[in-house]
Amino acid sequence: MTADMKVKRAIAQAAALVLLGTVAGLVHNGFSANGINPFRKLDGVPVYDNGEKPLGKTDPEDHDGICYVSFEEFREIVDAGYPVLDSRTSDEYESGHVPGAMLCDYFEMGRHFEMVLPRLSPEEMIGIYCSGPRCDDSEMLARELYNMGYTRLCVFRGGMAEWEEAGLTLEHGPEKAWE
Repeated sequence: MTADMKVKRAIAQAAALVLLGTVAGLVHNGFSANGINPFRKLDGVPVYDNGEKPLGKTDPEDHDGICYVSFEEFREIVDAGYPVLDSRTSDEYESGHVPGAMLCDYFEMGRHFEMVLPRLSPEEMIGIYCSGPRCDDSEMLARELYNMGYTRLCVFRGGMAEWEEAGLTLEHGPEKAWE
């Protein structure tokens, strides 16, 4: 076998492996609870920055989309007893989370939806946070929830970093078995 034929054979084998890997990945994605729908649309979700649409002046009929909230507004959501979702990993959640927050790791949301979604109402305000200002997981989770029909989503950009900086109480340990 000539060197030219060996190179062609190696290229053909590499292409076959790439194709086989792609097919296996797509099949796994299709059957996984955490599979990603490649056709979902996360664009076009109405997003309001803090100050554009104050929460105190928003009623359920008027608020449709994602609203970035300040620390004070997020505290009001927590204190009022609205559902709060922690979009961080389970390890981060266990090391400390906002009291009463439900774990809904954005990257494993399929695993958490069975427990979390029955506790949410599409018409109810929902607070969502992640690690801090540089973390996009809370916004991405909010976009997913919006596409599922939840329309009053309040993302706290300050996240755990700002919550801890304020010296507020944390709960520790694994997620609870919610009633």
